[in-house]
Amino acid sequence: MSRKTLGLEIREESIAAVLLDSGFKGSVLEKQGYFPIPADKAGDEGIKEALQAIVETLKPAGAACVLGIPTAFVSFRNLSVPFHDIKKIRQVLPFELEPTLPIPVEELSFDFEAVKRDGRQDLLAFAVQKAQIQRYLDLLESVNLRPVVIMPGGYAAARFISTMTADIDDFLFIDTGEGNHTVYAVCSGNVRMVRTLPVASGGNPVIRSLEITMQRTLTAVKESLGIVVNPSTVFSAGPQSPLLTAGNGSSTLLGVPVKSIGDIRTFPRLKGSLNTPDWESGRLDIALALALMETEAVGGVNFSTERSTIQHYWSEYRGNIILTAVLIALSLATALASQFLAVNAKERHLAELDRQLEVVFKSTFPDVTRVVNPLQQMQIKIKEAGDGSNGLDLTGTRVRVIDILNALSQQIPSSVDVQVNRMVVGADNVVLSGNTDTFNTVDDIKGRLENAEIFKGVTISSADLEKSGKRVRFKLKLDF
Repeated sequence: MSRKTLGLEIREESIAAVLLDSGFKGSVLEKQGYFPIPADKAGDEGIKEALQAIVETLKPAGAACVLGIPTAFVSFRNLSVPFHDIKKIRQVLPFELEPTLPIPVEELSFDFEAVKRDGRQDLLAFAVQKAQIQRYLDLLESVNLRPVVIMPGGYAAARFISTMTADIDDFLFIDTGEGNHTVYAVCSGNVRMVRTLPVASGGNPVIRSLEITMQRTLTAVKESLGIVVNPSTVFSAGPQSPLLTAGNGSSTLLGVPVKSIGDIRTFPRLKGSLNTPDWESGRLDIALALALMETEAVGGVNFSTERSTIQHYWSEYRGNIILTAVLIALSLATALASQFLAVNAKERHLAELDRQLEVVFKSTFPDVTRVVNPLQQMQIKIKEAGDGSNGLDLTGTRVRVIDILNALSQQIPSSVDVQVNRMVVGADNVVLSGNTDTFNTVDDIKGRLENAEIFKGVTISSADLEKSGKRVRFKLKLDF
């Protein structure tokens, strides 16, 4: 499912707009435009007129709007806090910044970019007057646009460039203006420092003055904040960018080459015609970066009040949500693994029982050569044996030998030290001959057998010691 995204970069003299149609496979450029703000209009009327022209030209109805505001309205501060909880940082940030700001914190909106270092959290804080945010919201509302993201345009460009330059650890991005330039220092993918620097006028002294000021700024940042920036490239954009790049890309600052951010147009997931004169001028590059920040889900600061509850909750509790999700996934994986191992263990146990059952069956019925279901086959064999013979019937009685053996096995436990050597079955009695350990055991056996219902009486016929003197021989007469 495709989604349209409108990137708007508002400057003092103009508004750049880029409309993208994005989907799973990437983004397609639909329309773009550069709209000067009429200088003869009073107040915000010029901005309204330019916005109206954008809506009529690009027709961005239903598009998610990403607004880039001028850096002149944003204050930047570096600070460090001893904890990492995002929610807690948001709570204490206004109080930490209050002594350094010329405006009451109640009138400001705050956001920040954080980097963990040495057990602390280094913050680059952004502060914008709520009145300025509301001003832009009202202007866009007048043309039915509601920004889901509001951030400094130069910040969006610096953040998106960092996603395209994985091979470059540190770089500088200069958002040029008529009277001052804003320098963004990016280290390992994070914007670590932002400074707005005044610019001299006229030719080479402009570049030389900027270079000296930047060198002093980077040295001060290193000394005061411990942030070391070793840029390998300098990128630039804005109306004065051609002056820095010398038009042919041969210019240098701080001993490293200065490039435009035109490489954003070559982003692999971006399709469309991006070689028109408007694009070649570089005036649309920051607006494109703003749109791509949304379509590619690149995180960053956001002053929009239109941010959804889900987005806000994710921003505040992202770390806890990810940790909880990982723990749940590990718990589920552990539970599934345990169930799998338990099932395998039971299957192995059942297989071993089946094997033992088959061994017992084959040893009991060696004449059966084909074993399919040992239990069922054994039940059939036992039934056949029972039907074929109910045991040896004694003359004149209903007592069977198997009943006698059953009574003996039930009444004499295996713990009794006794050995039966001979059993003579008569018409009305059985004579047992054997040996045991003591005379008391003979009496115990007699008493136990008297409890069997099958025997009417039990008599000790004889009991004497063997020649060795270690065992007692006995004879018992069991009457039916």
